[in-house]
Amino acid sequence: MLYIFLITIVNMRSPCELVVWHLLPAIRSELAKALDKEHILQKNTAKCLGMTPAAVSQYISGKRGGDMELPGEITLKINELAKRMINEDMSPFDVMKSICPICIEARKKKILCDLHREIDEGIPDDCDFWEEIKGCI
Repeated sequence: MLYIFLITIVNMRSPCELVVWHLLPAIRSELAKALDKEHILQKNTAKCLGMTPAAVSQYISGKRGGDMELPGEITLKINELAKRMINEDMSPFDVMKSICPICIEARKKKILCDLHREIDEGIPDDCDFWEEIKGCI
């Protein structure tokens, strides 16, 4: 019985893994798509986001970051960031600093909670992880 319990714990993904594997790629995908709509070259997007042009292409095509739908308010913030990147000639560091608050806002909206319940058994319906660890957000 203890063995089964330990296997479940080991296989359960931490919320931070969900950020890295699902939320950040979804944010990057929306940002790459927004810049693409503004006719920004993929090589320039790649430079600003610190990735390869091939990665940008995969984000735009939905091969990366397409497994999570972001709420409209988050997409709006990403589109605003894209416009700022174009108009303010932001450095990659400034872009990174601007992505973090978008990620925090998305986590506060608990958009990862449903995904977490879908992929991991044992997540309680009343889980309030992101509220409990305010030091991280």
